[in-house]
Amino acid sequence: MVRIAVSSDNHLDVNRIDPEWALEMQAEYLEKQRVQYYFHGGDLFNDFTQTRRYMEKLRARLAGRVNVYYIAGNHDLLRHAPYELVETLVEPAYIHNRFVDLAGTDWRLIGNNGWYDYTFSAYCDRLEEVARWKKVYWLDSAIEMPGDDQERMAVVLRQVRAQLRRAHQDHKRVLFLTHFAPRHELLAPKPAAVTTPRRERFYQMINAMMGSDRLGELLEKDSAVHDVFYGHLHGQHPALKRGKVTYFNQAVGVRNKRIDEWQQPNFAAQWRFRLRIMDLQ
Repeated sequence: MVRIAVSSDNHLDVNRIDPEWALEMQAEYLEKQRVQYYFHGGDLFNDFTQTRRYMEKLRARLAGRVNVYYIAGNHDLLRHAPYELVETLVEPAYIHNRFVDLAGTDWRLIGNNGWYDYTFSAYCDRLEEVARWKKVYWLDSAIEMPGDDQERMAVVLRQVRAQLRRAHQDHKRVLFLTHFAPRHELLAPKPAAVTTPRRERFYQMINAMMGSDRLGELLEKDSAVHDVFYGHLHGQHPALKRGKVTYFNQAVGVRNKRIDEWQQPNFAAQWRFRLRIMDLQ
């Protein structure tokens, strides 16, 4: 038996949470719950350097008791995240395009930052139009990448296929951790306020940046994959089962003067509420 915990989208800077306080609060709770592996699914800070520093400090704080790992979300990649570094970084806690075998079991968790390819949007065949909108309105336009969104997603799919082949060779059951949503069915229902052509256009453009159905299709075709953990979508999203694969969202989300996505009164309570703890045999 092994106990894991998964969180994502803590947004410590956006939520104006003191990192040192958050680190100690999270470390104490993970120890109290006897968690053996803690995984974070991206969007910790709007700065990859800060994310790396935080996760290494948490890893050191819990050394010998809780194993700590993370991937990057789009917010993490906004600063100090050149594409080559994000793709090739080798640090003990960072598991993009890497895996972790859970001790004493045949479970393997594969991590991949993921990306999107507009397949969630009704504009999926209007690639140039969506790309132009993204450049003007979407924060991800600041993220360094050598090609377009479809090319970056193609890299993700190649990486995941290779990792799944290796898992089969090693006779492993697979858990998968990514940031972006792997199925459009995971999106929240269309808001009632989307009642005009302009609002519909913005709604479709935003959906384009949420994830990729191609990743979900790949995961569901593979007999080794069981549970998939994703973030990026804030709010409460119930687990979705498709075939053998179950998708879980554990995003903490944002609370500030303009936005209130929390279901609990403070950050500690919200983080604990959204934290997913699972026992695996």
